[in-house]
Amino acid sequence: MSTPKDLFEGVVKEIQKSQIGPKDLSIWGGNIPEAEIGKFLEAWDNLPEMPYRIWEYVSDIVFEKATLPNEPALLQRGRLFGEGGDLELRRHGREFLWRFVGPAKVHPPTGYDAQDYWESHAGVTFYQREATALLWGERKQDRWADDRVGSAFLTYPANDTWSRVQLHYRTYSRAGRIQFVWYIGLSGWKEDTNDH
Repeated sequence: MSTPKDLFEGVVKEIQKSQIGPKDLSIWGGNIPEAEIGKFLEAWDNLPEMPYRIWEYVSDIVFEKATLPNEPALLQRGRLFGEGGDLELRRHGREFLWRFVGPAKVHPPTGYDAQDYWESHAGVTFYQREATALLWGERKQDRWADDRVGSAFLTYPANDTWSRVQLHYRTYSRAGRIQFVWYIGLSGWKEDTNDH
């Protein structure tokens, strides 16, 4: 039987083993004019490795695969993610603020005055934790449905054999607070083999 001391030592070992720094993770940010959003997104070398796309427009939210925003003037937020990283966009007037978290040595496109997080946060390390979250809805014939979200139209870029979908992600925390989240991908959820 484990004692409180054993449990505490186990947590300390886990945290020490999962310390993440600049040699393990790229963190970038900046801003871009609304008119350049398409060009900026297409210029990422690892764009194909971020195939999942969530586009939040003024009156609609779409969750698709391998698309670019079709109406940048109406776009409020965007998120592109996958094994290649997690790129978030958020409207701020006539420009977009953006943040990227991803594999080490990934650089954003040149010419956009990107800021490297590690340059102004030398010596910072994070505790990395991998987790999953079950997304709303269950596939019923050709659409996703869930009583808890009423008449919301749920869509996921999921495999046709998945009846439910889970999101895989990593959190990066410091001093007990989550600082960054990297959405990694989707997979089918099965009750007997689900990840916790």
